[in-house]
Amino acid sequence: MDNRTIRLFLTASLLALLSCSQISFAEEGILQEPPVIDPQVVRLNLNEADIDDENFEVGAYLGLISIENFGTDAFWGLQGAWHVTEDLFFQAQYGQTQVGNTPVEDFADLNLVTRSERDFIFYNLSMGINVLPGEVFITDKLALNTAVYVLAGGGSLEFLGEKDFALNLGFGLRVIASDSFAMHITFQDLITDKPAILNPLGREGTAHHLQYTAALTYFF
Repeated sequence: MDNRTIRLFLTASLLALLSCSQISFAEEGILQEPPVIDPQVVRLNLNEADIDDENFEVGAYLGLISIENFGTDAFWGLQGAWHVTEDLFFQAQYGQTQVGNTPVEDFADLNLVTRSERDFIFYNLSMGINVLPGEVFITDKLALNTAVYVLAGGGSLEFLGEKDFALNLGFGLRVIASDSFAMHITFQDLITDKPAILNPLGREGTAHHLQYTAALTYFF
């Protein structure tokens, strides 16, 4: 074997040894190097109110209703709901109040309608959809489930001696206060034809009655 062959063999052997040493050091470094991300998850024991399998909800509410041509009055009512799925529910509502005088009556010192005709009574059935579920953190260890929902439906309105169909549109916020109780804040618009007594010319038109309510309900 000539000197050239020996030099080539020694050079190749030296390169092989260096490569093995580098690989060994690299593997040792990988094994000893701590991970770049070392997650330390701290879990809070939240007392999260949640409605598990109760599908029915009943309750009562108080609020204010702005009746077109009659001003704003306090009113009360009852409501119940059937939660078909997590996001879809049907709600029935009943409410009543008694309106005061119109501005014309106050100005002219007249009584255009009788006392019984001033009763404002409505009931309707609406479909509701939860569109924005979320949570409200009361303390570091207490979280309440919430949901913003929309409502659309129809029903009947008895007012000024007439009984008409009323369309209702609105939205609300539900806060689950415990495993059985919830609070609601809602806004709805009751839309009907103008009563004949307020529309002497017989022109077509609609009346909007805006209601703002706060309710307490029970799940079962």
